[in-house]
Amino acid sequence: MPELPEVESVRRLLAPVLVGERIDEVVLRRANLRGPFPEGFASRLTGQTVLELHRRAKHLLADLSSGETLLMHLGMSGHFRVERGDDVQPLDTHDHVILRLASGAVITFNDPRRFGSMDLVSTDQLAEHPVIGALGPEPLSASFTPGVL
Repeated sequence: MPELPEVESVRRLLAPVLVGERIDEVVLRRANLRGPFPEGFASRLTGQTVLELHRRAKHLLADLSSGETLLMHLGMSGHFRVERGDDVQPLDTHDHVILRLASGAVITFNDPRRFGSMDLVSTDQLAEHPVIGALGPEPLSASFTPGVL
């Protein structure tokens, strides 16, 4: 399973490609990952601009112009592939979610074991989300002080 440093590396890979970009198309190649995608997942993402991409523990959070946050977890074997123009590879059996951006970039989520997850949560409700709301202090944040420890 990717640990926190690996998830932060993925965030740093995706942020320059995603932040400030509009999602033009979402292709779901199956109905679920670890669990089902939320209702209207693809249509709720399509047309949205990614305002910020941050990490909370081992989760990636993409704040969207709709007021929702795309909550992503890599699971045990999930990873993202970023491609542009003529560099787009043929789809693999385990390419489950494809995001086509207005910039022409294509971001593909590949997860052979399907332990990854994606959810859409109202940004102002993140603190009440059963997973995110239960997390302890973020060890790499400026607010993680000796007093918090």
